[in-house]
Amino acid sequence: MSTPVLETQGITMRFGGLVAVNNFSLQLGATDLVGIIGPNGAGKTTIFNMITGIYTPTEGRVFLDGKDITELRPAHITQSGICRTFQNIRLFKDLSVLDNIRLAGHFRVDYGVMSSIFRTKQYHVEEARLVQEADKLLDIFGLKSKKDHLAKNLPYGEQRRLEIARALATKPKVLLLDEPAAGMNPKETADLTKLIRWVRDEFQIAILLIEHDMSLVMNVCEHIHCVDYGQLIASGGPKDIQSNPKVIEAYLGADAVAETK
Repeated sequence: MSTPVLETQGITMRFGGLVAVNNFSLQLGATDLVGIIGPNGAGKTTIFNMITGIYTPTEGRVFLDGKDITELRPAHITQSGICRTFQNIRLFKDLSVLDNIRLAGHFRVDYGVMSSIFRTKQYHVEEARLVQEADKLLDIFGLKSKKDHLAKNLPYGEQRRLEIARALATKPKVLLLDEPAAGMNPKETADLTKLIRWVRDEFQIAILLIEHDMSLVMNVCEHIHCVDYGQLIASGGPKDIQSNPKVIEAYLGADAVAETK
């Protein structure tokens, strides 16, 4: 069996006496498309924060391509191949659409500080490459005509697309999407569902997403983990999760489970 591109082994996060996530494990193959669901406060974003280095797990380990990245800083984790979006869009809103993409790939430039100061030939070659790569992504995501617009002036749905495009500019192996459909109308959500599947297929990367919109989760995810009170309570395909009594109880309460019997 091949090494998972992303693996968490029993990651746990305690804040004093509060256990936000307890012994959560998953494995993600190179092109898997997996969802994490659960009620508000279930620990979903805390899982993302442990994977991306914002929090260091109290217990457990995180591996990328078999390499332990548990202790790495967020920037180093991004450089290693994991990138994320956020529930609340975090673009550089006063920069252009193009510059948002260009800056995301800046850690991969092949020039030093002196080249930057003196604007050497290598500096210009590398900066031209970044612009070319950014233009390509903007074209793919239907944003090239707005590349000179300020990011804050884009409609909400286009800001979401820009955030995903910016994440892809880091050339990740694993893309984490935190509530990508938050604030979207049904049409935008349907378009996003197609986009997520297309991104996985086109870029051949693994995608792990958190989402409350069940229509998106059930239509795009191949495997789903459900957490409640920081604990994994169910794992399986969309149909299995939809009919799982523990999942129904977590979302709707014990009375809802009784009504299904």
